Amino acid sequence: MARLRTSAQTFTKLSGDTGEIGSALLNFTDWRAPKELITAYHSDPCVSTRERSSHCEMNWKSSNAVPVFACLLVACVIVFAPLQGRPSDAQHSNAQKANSRQTPQLVYTTLPKTSVAKLKSISKSGAPVVHEIRGKVTFTLTAANNDDTLTGTLIFTIPNEARQKMAQASGKSLNSIPVSVAQKDVVAGFRRGAACPVVNLEIGALELDVAGVKLSFNRIVVDVIETPGEVPQHICAWTRQINSGRPHRGVIASLNRLITVEPD
Repeated sequence: MARLRTSAQTFTKLSGDTGEIGSALLNFTDWRAPKELITAYHSDPCVSTRERSSHCEMNWKSSNAVPVFACLLVACVIVFAPLQGRPSDAQHSNAQKANSRQTPQLVYTTLPKTSVAKLKSISKSGAPVVHEIRGKVTFTLTAANNDDTLTGTLIFTIPNEARQKMAQASGKSLNSIPVSVAQKDVVAGFRRGAACPVVNLEIGALELDVAGVKLSFNRIVVDVIETPGEVPQHICAWTRQINSGRPHRGVIASLNRLITVEPD
């Protein structure tokens, strides 16, 4: 009985239960047979001392086996039930890794720079006409390549005046001409001798489809400006190693850890 009471107290502490279940367990361990029942049984002259002891022990065991089992079952349910809905450490770690794959650590975009595209159309007389469309370009880095190039997303922002010119030349409505257009997986290379504080990235001939209107670029140049930021510092180190003829795979790998999304 003393051991049962100790177990009940331990369960109450571990489970944090301070309500009816803990009280029921503790009350159960304090149970005693009714005094009248004990007196009547012991006063029976036909029952020997050994029989009384054996009979009491047997009665206690048989009458209390079910309550003891029920109490232990309730205790197990209370202790282990919260654990079933709790994610494991491995599941939590996998969820964090999955989230970290969705976006790079750093997003680096060059400052807007003016660039000129050409739009070809046919005049009323049937002669070809070339229109210059001026806008701003930016380049968002997405990968550093071992052939000393960078892959990224080019965004060409078109001012209202240029949109009107495009609408007139193509015969489309102004509303159909978007304010900007993006092209993914564009490759840019370092211009010869490029070095900080201003590193020029050159993009070769490119054609953009703007709502069915074709804009052609002979070349596009964007700039990486040296700042204390991690991406510009990596690019500065990269160009220094290129210009000095030193190996630079390490700086490329380090830059990719900053700007790329981890593959699944």
